[in-house]
Amino acid sequence: MWWLSIAIPGILLAQVKEDSSAERTVLYEDCQAQWTKQHLTVGNTLLKRRWRIDNGLLVNTSLKDNVSGKEQLLAVSPQPSPAPEFDVRETCRTTTISVDTIRAVVVETTALRVVIRSEYDSYILTTYCKIYPQTPAISTWLRIEQKTKLATGTVGGERVTGIEAARQSQTIKTDLTELLLLNHVHRQLLAVTLMDHTDDKDNLVQVDTYLLTNPTSNAWAGNLFILEDQFTKNGLIFLKEAPLPYARPVKSSTDLRQNATQFAFTGLGAGADSVRESYPFTVLLYQNGVAGRTAVLQQYQRRFRVYNAQRDELIWHSIWGDRNRDGRMTEGFLSKEIALNRQIGIDHLYFIDGWQKGPSSNSVNREKGGLWYNQWSVADYWEPNKERFPNGFDALVKQAKANGFKVGMWYNPDKTNDYANWLRDTDVLLNFHRRFGANYFKYDGVEFTTKRGEANLIRAMHRIVQETNGQAGIEIDITAGLRTGYFAAMAYGTLFLENRYTDFRRYYPHTTLRNLWQLSQFVDPRRMRMEFLNPERNQHLYPNDPLAPARYPKDYGLAVTLFAKPMAWFETSGLSDSTRKAMTALLTAYKPHQSAIHQGTIFPIGDEPTGFSWTGFQSQTSETEGYVIVYRELNPDLSRPIRLYNLPTGTYRFERLSGGGKSFQATTNDRGTVTFSLPTTLNYGFFRYQRLAGKSRP
Repeated sequence: MWWLSIAIPGILLAQVKEDSSAERTVLYEDCQAQWTKQHLTVGNTLLKRRWRIDNGLLVNTSLKDNVSGKEQLLAVSPQPSPAPEFDVRETCRTTTISVDTIRAVVVETTALRVVIRSEYDSYILTTYCKIYPQTPAISTWLRIEQKTKLATGTVGGERVTGIEAARQSQTIKTDLTELLLLNHVHRQLLAVTLMDHTDDKDNLVQVDTYLLTNPTSNAWAGNLFILEDQFTKNGLIFLKEAPLPYARPVKSSTDLRQNATQFAFTGLGAGADSVRESYPFTVLLYQNGVAGRTAVLQQYQRRFRVYNAQRDELIWHSIWGDRNRDGRMTEGFLSKEIALNRQIGIDHLYFIDGWQKGPSSNSVNREKGGLWYNQWSVADYWEPNKERFPNGFDALVKQAKANGFKVGMWYNPDKTNDYANWLRDTDVLLNFHRRFGANYFKYDGVEFTTKRGEANLIRAMHRIVQETNGQAGIEIDITAGLRTGYFAAMAYGTLFLENRYTDFRRYYPHTTLRNLWQLSQFVDPRRMRMEFLNPERNQHLYPNDPLAPARYPKDYGLAVTLFAKPMAWFETSGLSDSTRKAMTALLTAYKPHQSAIHQGTIFPIGDEPTGFSWTGFQSQTSETEGYVIVYRELNPDLSRPIRLYNLPTGTYRFERLSGGGKSFQATTNDRGTVTFSLPTTLNYGFFRYQRLAGKSRP
């Protein structure tokens, strides 16, 4: 029996019995879904995928790049994908297809969604396909509903890998997110390993490159893989929207197993509940090598959280960076900080750990019952601390908003029983949103070890964003614990990347720059909160160190963060007059361009930062305009040719906005190379560029 339902946009229009020859089509902007009883096609102007519907599941038959016109698949896949952790041996009784438009989160771009619901005697398997307009990406995931205990959510003691190391005919049918037959000859595979847990990690990106020309069997773990044609520099990106492998509640020994032409992406991560859902798995297409894949990854990530300058642009401030913990978390101290921050250009009032009555385990008062878990065991734990704020928060918030500040708060959600108190936690934050207009909530102390804990944490973040109509977001701390990582919660806010302190000699401007530069190839820079510190603190801990923070211009640390989300990580009252003056000048130059920079495609340029490189970032805001910031580290060269991306040949004006160097004109070659000059080491130059009219070359 075959039933079909159509919904667009989000409303069920019809449910009809369909014969095998009829074809249905649904359009949304440039997206399209077409299907018959036997086949499903989903695509837009940039890509198109086609599947055969086989016993209620999808079998890949085509993956076409609509830009180049090239078919990516060598042949039909030997097994369906996504496929559950058990062998689907029962015959599908009914399959229902529905199509609608969806915004899973209020801040997300509207997408076209296809839902294929297949019912068997013992279980229901629902495959989802999602595509955004004008985006070369299609996501799929699987929902499993068990009617009996026949279908288990785990695979005994076996590795849930998907493929045996042998011939293609020995493909395992279970625990597959995607199974594709792809050309491996003259292809290069990039296995991208990302790391969070940045409190004890400082090398956050590792890219292993493999030539796959000779057929071999390989296995890798990770969230992100790239397969590129060495001739055309076009390629495919494979993204698992999940926590990093070590942090997932359901472990998988590998995420990709390749055997010659067979690429099996494995590990649904769905768990063992009777109703469970896999992580979304996304296939993206790109052209133009490094520049193209960087641009496509940023474009895709930005679909989850539509840019809003009023909400998204601010200079975050936290007094925690000077290591007084919550010792100065008082009404009087914060009032003085607001006044000083207004003069500099910082526009954020942040109530750090210590605003609440109950002390945390990081408090200066932690010996008085400091908690990191089970905070709801103390009835008034999350009430405002009246000793520190005898007048409450009203006066401070009024002062902050009178100066154009935005308001944020620290919070450590209760981990007890897998975040069973998530509703109570979000009630606290939503109350602060309604009462004080607080829209920036830093989630700290997070650690989940079960699917239930992971789901409750996501529910909490989802509720905050939804019930504030997207005004509020989460500062997702990925510095410790077991957390959502880079790709599992993209709709909900900004990544708080790292804690760095001069007190422990763990802050160097070039290492913060290196982390941002390396990550920005794969993680959208405007999703990352990056710290700049008071460079004059703790100079005695850096004796005779040529890369000590105090060796740089006093605004250099701030300059490192401009193409990401800058965060002032200090007590502003502790800055010297000269440091305040330098930061004020740079923020005055930067803030009129802040929004334009973050709306552009942001590329890392130059060499990888090491402390001894020429390096930087480019934000391409149109075909002929954009911004560049270059950093001359401890490098002897007075000038350096640096390639800019997607720069048509012509003559360009580079207007210096801040830092060293001078405004200049440059005529580019077909590689977009521009020579930058900075007169001194440990310096930067911040420029806006524009092609001059009538100066282009054929």
